[in-house]
Amino acid sequence: MTVIPVRRLLDLVANAFPLWVLLACGLALVEPGLFSWFRGPAIVWALAVIMLGMGLTLSVNDFTRITSRPLAVVTGLIAQFLIMPAAGWGVATLMELDTPLAVGLILVACCPGGTASNVVTYIARAFGHDATIARTISIEVHSVIGSLLAGWWRLTAKEQTEA
Repeated sequence: MTVIPVRRLLDLVANAFPLWVLLACGLALVEPGLFSWFRGPAIVWALAVIMLGMGLTLSVNDFTRITSRPLAVVTGLIAQFLIMPAAGWGVATLMELDTPLAVGLILVACCPGGTASNVVTYIARAFGHDATIARTISIEVHSVIGSLLAGWWRLTAKEQTEA
């Protein structure tokens, strides 16, 4: 009998993330009570633990490598500010959604960066793809800065037109 090293076993469990999600979704459909406890503060703490775990895998070198490929960050920003909202609007238009639902869909499409995308990016890196969590975090940081600058620009432009 061969003993599987702990690291290899943990990699197998982590790489099966899509299967765990499908299993949890199936269980939630059959027996919603199994997941009813997971709400409110529990979600916040779970997200905090997941993001801390992802952050602990990073080093300063991961972020310095991003500077050698700024096009990846720019492409991510373009996708987040132009392509994703346009896709949300397109789906809302095709489905003829009521205005509140359409606005909700477009807002969700504008916010693709998050915990799940970081976990999937981490798994993709495990499979040898050229994707890093540092890049997705950089895109998220730049999108927040871009949003703040766009808001500031909008307020400044409004003040100048009113004056």
